Formats: sequence, structure tokens, C-alpha cells
Amino acid sequence: MHIGSFDILFRRAIGFVGVMLVLSLLIFLLARVVPGDPARIALGPSATQAQVEAMREQMGLDDPIIVQYVNYVAGALRGDLGHSLISGKPVMREIAELLPATLELVVVTLLLIIVISVPLGVMTARYRNTWIDNCGRFFSIVGVTMPSFLFAILLQLIAANFIPGWPLLGRVDHAFSLPDGPTGLLLVDSLVHGRGDIFVNALQHIAFPALALAMAGIGQVTRITRSSMIEHQRRDHVLTLQSFGVPDRVIVFRYLLKLSSIAPLTIMGLEFASLIGNAFVVEMVFAWGGFASYGLEAILQKDINAVMAVVLVSGMFFIVANLAIDLVLMVIDPRMRFREAR
Repeated sequence: MHIGSFDILFRRAIGFVGVMLVLSLLIFLLARVVPGDPARIALGPSATQAQVEAMREQMGLDDPIIVQYVNYVAGALRGDLGHSLISGKPVMREIAELLPATLELVVVTLLLIIVISVPLGVMTARYRNTWIDNCGRFFSIVGVTMPSFLFAILLQLIAANFIPGWPLLGRVDHAFSLPDGPTGLLLVDSLVHGRGDIFVNALQHIAFPALALAMAGIGQVTRITRSSMIEHQRRDHVLTLQSFGVPDRVIVFRYLLKLSSIAPLTIMGLEFASLIGNAFVVEMVFAWGGFASYGLEAILQKDINAVMAVVLVSGMFFIVANLAIDLVLMVIDPRMRFREAR
């Protein structure tokens, strides 16, 4: 790797730490100003005042605010984000059990976005102002404007009426005994353990939730890919290639697609983090039982420790996903690497 790349990685790593510290501070302060005593929430309304005072001391809520924050950051560095005020279990253990389900859903959703939107964007740009372009743009507008829960309900109705026996709830049929690790991702673990039957069943279960969640991203990326392709088609180097008789197929797949992928990749980096946070509605419709619905339940029950952990983990994924996208973009477009190195 070029020495400039190490400098860029080092600077991005420092930035990652700084952003995480700022995020943790904001989450901590917001949690402390939210109405409601965490000790009272943990013990319930029947607890005596003496029990609440004892719990406050045990949770460190009587310490100065700066001491509480330092203890919180130190615990986070050890992987300890406290206990759930509702279940009493370590928050990180609960998140570790539920996060793979949401990550699997988000990864399949991103794959669907890439597989559908990029070819659709190229097709609509290639056949601009034709019926193909009009259909593609209509599809994009519908995907962006309709909320994901409406797609989820619509897909459930379609399956119930036209695809008898198609699984609509959960990650896999109850008749299957789930493979024991190693990743928690059913599609991966079933293949690792050689269980093709579980893989097919899990794929059926995830198809509609992922498609419902992907529709907005498909609409956005299709429109951006189309616009970017049209913009680059007018560049001098493309016109020069066309004047030399280079086939359109070669121009599109060898030159235009690479240049036009920068904007869609940036959108997909942002989309990855937003999918984790926005997946809760689809998870609830399909009884998916993942990290996003856990976060929603934590908010409704005022489980402050769980809410803080969910926001912190979501923020970490957001920062890591954008860092990864930036590195990919620097590989695709060397000009970005040079700008960063200066």
C-alpha cells in the first residue's frame, strides 16, 4: 500500500475515535436530562424510597457527572454498557444475540439494492427518454416516496393471496433446529454446517423483509446512477471514444460505470447505517426479532442503558461504513486519494 494511504488511514482512525467520543458524550448527556429516574425504572413503582436510593448508589448516579461519564467510557472500552433496566441482563449480551439478525437483513438488503438499482440506472440512462426510462423513473419515485412498512404489508398480502405456504414471519421455520454459530447469520451458518434445507428456508424468510427495506434505497441509487451516467456521457473523453468507434457496451462497462459509481457508493454508505436504524418497522411487521426492534422497545420502555447502547452501536456502524466507502472510493478514483493526502 502507498505510504500516503497509511497516512490517510491513520488520520481516519484518529477521526473515528474523536467522533465516537463526541457521540458517547452527547448520548450520555441526553440520557441524563431525559425525565425519569433510572433507579426507579429498574426497581419498578412498588420499590421503596430506601431501595431506590440504594440502587442509585449502586448504579453510580450520585457521583459527579464527569465521574459518571468517565466510568461510562471506561466500561464501553471494556465492552460493558451497563445492564438493561427492564430485563436486568447486560445490554451488550442482549445486543450480541440480536444484532446478527439485523446485520443479515441489512446485508441482504444492500445486495438487493446493488443488484437491482445499478443495472436499472444504467438501462434508464442508456435508453433515456424512452419507455424503459419512463418505467425506471416511475419505479424509482414509487420506491422513494412509499414508506417501507407499506411495502412490507403489501408483500405480505401478495404472498398470502398468491403464494400459498410462503413463510412470512420469523427468520426460519420452527421445525428446524438452528445451527450453533459461528456467526449468528443464518444464511452463513447453515452453509458452514452443510444444512442446505435451513439455508433455503432462511432465504425464503428474508426475501420479503429485505425487499421491503430495499425499495427506498433502490429508488435513490437508481436515480443517482442514471443522473451520473448521463452527466459522464457528455464528457469529452467519452465523446472521443465514441468518435473512434468504440462500442457503446465497452464505453459503458469499462469507463462510464466506474466513474458513475462514486455517487451511488456514497449513498449506499449512508444507506447502510440508516437501514440499521430504520429496520425496526419491517422487523416488527415480519416478526424478525432483531437489533432494530430491540432499540424501539427500549425507547418505549424508557430503558436508558439499552437506548444508549443501541445509539452508540448504530453510530459505530455508521462511522465504520462511511470509512469503508471512503477507502473504496479512493481506490476507484485516485484523485480523491491525492486530495486526502495533501
